[in-house]
Amino acid sequence: MKYNIIIFLLTLSYQSMLSQVKTGVVYYGEIQSLSLGSPVGKDYNATLLFDTDRSLYTTRKDSLEQLTNSVKQQQNFTFSVSTNNEGFLYYNDLKTKTFFARDLGFSYVKEDTPIINWDINDKTKLIGDFECQMATCSFRGRTYTAWFTMQVPLPYGPWKLQGLPGLILEAYDTNKEIFWYFKELKYPSSYQYLLKPIKNPTNTWITFDTFKSNLEERLEQATLNSRILSEKTGVPIHEDKNPGNIFIEVFGDF
Repeated sequence: MKYNIIIFLLTLSYQSMLSQVKTGVVYYGEIQSLSLGSPVGKDYNATLLFDTDRSLYTTRKDSLEQLTNSVKQQQNFTFSVSTNNEGFLYYNDLKTKTFFARDLGFSYVKEDTPIINWDINDKTKLIGDFECQMATCSFRGRTYTAWFTMQVPLPYGPWKLQGLPGLILEAYDTNKEIFWYFKELKYPSSYQYLLKPIKNPTNTWITFDTFKSNLEERLEQATLNSRILSEKTGVPIHEDKNPGNIFIEVFGDF
């Protein structure tokens, strides 16, 4: 009898704990104007699913855009919006402090959750119905400003930006070459079933250093090919002083 009572109490405790776990979803716009100097580039739809232990950021996914390789007009510039079936995915597991990504080149990357040294200041502004506070950081080649809300005291944000004491609703680098803006927040939401680890068909994950080296090699080869073409055709090319700016993480030793 005593044993049954203990099992009953443990079951109630577990059910109570589960009922307190809330799943939320943030809908963002993500403008990518890498190397363009201002927010005039491709405008994608993106989502951030989260609960108390993990988050999943998704962008450039067909179902979010409704069209594959669609065309959008952004401030008098026309861009082809390149998406794919699964999208680019970024999964942050707080329990294991591990970050998984389906990233550029459809590479499956695993690394420790990045530690970002944020500088929180007193500036505030209202984003939607949420009181937000400003924070800044330098992270992998760019300086970011983020606006986070303590109304959802969880350390998540778009892409790899995370680690603040509240949810990031807006973020951008110095020239807004990468710019995440807030559309909507549902918290709690009914989308817990979608908050799952990234499916890796080979279950083989490369390190971040390998991922970085692969992109640097591709960039160097592309730069070399452009120079060869220029020499053959006699048409001069403009070479960016830092071509690594074409990536969100500014890769390359320039």
